[in-house]
Amino acid sequence: MKTFWGGPGGWTDSQSPDGTVIWTAPDGRTYTTKPGSRLFFPSCDLTTANLPPPGTGPPAHPARTAMMPRRRRTRAADEATRIKAERAQNNPVRQSSPR
Repeated sequence: MKTFWGGPGGWTDSQSPDGTVIWTAPDGRTYTTKPGSRLFFPSCDLTTANLPPPGTGPPAHPARTAMMPRRRRTRAADEATRIKAERAQNNPVRQSSPR
């Protein structure tokens, strides 16, 4: 779904409780994928309970926006801090030995 166009007239998918995913192409052809765990554990049945239809969860709060954490410093500053810490670890302060 990330690679191909989704939405009305595009690629769609539906997942069953056993993990099988059925992909439907824009031209109507369907492709069925099985979970990879079935290759290694064919006798293990990990079927989940019936899932509620999409969109039946609690309503979203109207003021809610992207919930990703905000950076406290830039990526460049973060990288510089990591490099400085690594250099300090690689070059510890050497004590002079008595001669």
